[in-house]
Amino acid sequence: MSIRPALLAIASLVSFSSYALNFHDKAPNDELNDIKQSLEQAQNTLHYERTVNGTGYVPTPKDNSDKPARSYFEVVSYDIYTSQSGKRVIQAIVTNHSGGGIVLKPQQIKAYLSNSTYVEPVRIKQEGRFTQNETKSVTLYFEDTDASILGLLLRSY
Repeated sequence: MSIRPALLAIASLVSFSSYALNFHDKAPNDELNDIKQSLEQAQNTLHYERTVNGTGYVPTPKDNSDKPARSYFEVVSYDIYTSQSGKRVIQAIVTNHSGGGIVLKPQQIKAYLSNSTYVEPVRIKQEGRFTQNETKSVTLYFEDTDASILGLLLRSY
């Protein structure tokens, strides 16, 4: 009977020491992976850059392909968000001066970048369709780029 507790104690020590060895071997790699994931998250985290009232100053494009399609939308204001990895997002307050049941389309709005190019959003997130004279918030997502967004451009009728 006294052998059984001794065997249990030995088995516990052996399993604990093998666990400790495995934990010690994996810990530096786990810590390194945690650091890598933390850096990736930091680079992808969006940071507030600035708020602009209206569309801000944007030079008129010389080339017709740089001009947005005409619309009855007006930008009231917008916030620019960026990440170290190049993500560019704008949260805009937009008013529809047209009839109801319409959505803002990517070809109707362009961002002017610090490298003197005009780009349209790759995606627009908006809750439902606009009603007549409705003002609502929309989120504009742009392709990753090193260039900063300087302003937004719309073209009215």
